[in-house]
Amino acid sequence: MCIFQKPPELKPLPATPTAQDKDVQARAAALQQQLAGNDGTANTVKTDLAPSALVGQRKVLLGV
Repeated sequence: MCIFQKPPELKPLPATPTAQDKDVQARAAALQQQLAGNDGTANTVKTDLAPSALVGQRKVLLGV
């Protein structure tokens, strides 16, 4: 692209979801139902390592 060419038109961003949106309310209800099924706690991380293999190891949080 040449520096003298006009840049392409930018499209406006989509509207930000709010708490009043139906899909946001549906996802919130699904999460509430899932937490109620888990007795209010998050799921535990499953691993194939034995507990003795984790002794002395550092805990590392992995960003997803």
